[in-house]
Amino acid sequence: MNIRTKKKTNKKISAFQICVFVLLLLQALSTLLLLYWGVITSLKAQSDFRRNNLFGFPRGMFWEWKWGNILTVIENFHVNRIRAGEPKTIYIGEMLLYSILYAVGNSLIATIVPLTVAYVCAKFDYKFSKVIYFIVIVTRILPLVGTAPAAITILKFFNIYDTFLGNYIQHFNFLSLYFLVFYAGFRGVPNDYAEAAYIDGASEWSVYLNIMVPLMRNMLFTVMLLMFIGFWNDYGTPLIYMPTHPTLALGVYVLRDTTQNDLSSVPMKMAGCTILVIPTLILFLFFHKRIMGNISLGGIKG
Repeated sequence: MNIRTKKKTNKKISAFQICVFVLLLLQALSTLLLLYWGVITSLKAQSDFRRNNLFGFPRGMFWEWKWGNILTVIENFHVNRIRAGEPKTIYIGEMLLYSILYAVGNSLIATIVPLTVAYVCAKFDYKFSKVIYFIVIVTRILPLVGTAPAAITILKFFNIYDTFLGNYIQHFNFLSLYFLVFYAGFRGVPNDYAEAAYIDGASEWSVYLNIMVPLMRNMLFTVMLLMFIGFWNDYGTPLIYMPTHPTLALGVYVLRDTTQNDLSSVPMKMAGCTILVIPTLILFLFFHKRIMGNISLGGIKG
């Protein structure tokens, strides 16, 4: 009778790995602590918050917590803007619509454009492809600052300032870090796929849309998801380029300095932050494996 023995290999953990693990653990705990504090504070009364109860649970039983704080913010919070020379009151429902248009539209544009340009540069051996790659590298190294006044002047000249069209055009570029990610991904795809399609009479667009893009779908979806989260939480760009179309993130930024009696308390402001973070939490719960997992491509099997 043959007895198979399994050899156990002892993997030594270095001091550097322990330090990295401790640092990442502290960062994760600090983030979770802030999230916990924000959600718990949003369910307190102002008197409870001021009674030296900064980090504890709200007083009373679970059903006695101030669940109505979120509803109060949804019903009463608004932003006043001047649009076309007339005062405009924008409530949270309209802000939510602007957030969806802003985050979804820009995440699609900011993902598909670098994907397409990266495919051309990676799969077609032209001299200009190397120039584009070099331009991306330079723009990633050198900080571009002070461009807002020029961008606003150009947008106003073409009469697309403070519009979603103008904002979409601003993000219609390939000068992002994800261009390099897609470029490396396409360089790793064997040319056998495209050559087999060319033999069958496929066009360049057919090869790109039906073969290359599906091979990159994991990477494409992950990048688009990360871009959506970034745009959803962005308030600086709408504040500068779309002042009369405030997103939910911009609304929460305005809520920080509001003087409305029913919304000026810290729990009410935290309730607004909770409303903002709920969609991203839902996305993370559904797609956390895709976000944190490895990005892989298909390969040729021999």
